[in-house]
Amino acid sequence: MRTVPPASFDEGDVATASRRITARRRVTATVGGTAVAAAVLVGGIGVGSGWFTSSTDTAASPPPAVPLTAAPGPQIESTGITPRSGGCKPDPGLVEAVEVTLPEAGGTTPTSVLSCPTGAKAAAFPLRDGSAAGRVTVLVSPAGTAQAGQSAPGDVQRPDGAQQSVRKARSGKLVVVVSEPEQGSPAAPFGTRLAHVAGDLAARF
Repeated sequence: MRTVPPASFDEGDVATASRRITARRRVTATVGGTAVAAAVLVGGIGVGSGWFTSSTDTAASPPPAVPLTAAPGPQIESTGITPRSGGCKPDPGLVEAVEVTLPEAGGTTPTSVLSCPTGAKAAAFPLRDGSAAGRVTVLVSPAGTAQAGQSAPGDVQRPDGAQQSVRKARSGKLVVVVSEPEQGSPAAPFGTRLAHVAGDLAARF
């Protein structure tokens, strides 16, 4: 029979090898766990600080709001003078002057004058003079822009019953004062005082 050679390692060698294998497994498990923990920690910090942006957050974020720009408001002319086609609004300075020379106009509300030359100052006053009622219109317009029949100084009674006085102002402009009777009125209001009113306004303008 063949003789079996004696074993080259004993029980102590087996125990040592077993301890080495166990220690190696523990080291591997520890390193792996540490790596996973570090990955989780870095991921949390990255998301919290904005290092990483998820596709879900990007898709759900609304677009930035665009500020609205208010449309510009309409431009209002402050002079009270409008083109001939639009008429003339009551001019404050002229209204004040008329109320001085014709105090009865102070108790009324001035109105616009629809037909007036470009660049003119104007105002109209609804007035009553006893049984006579109507409207007194005053215009101060640049020379050469007056309407037909109002370009020369003088006093006239028009075919429609209106009274008119025209005077040349010290500035070279024309002052026109017209008193028109309303329907059914026996006469134009303050017709006999128009020449005085026109002359006083001519001295002021």
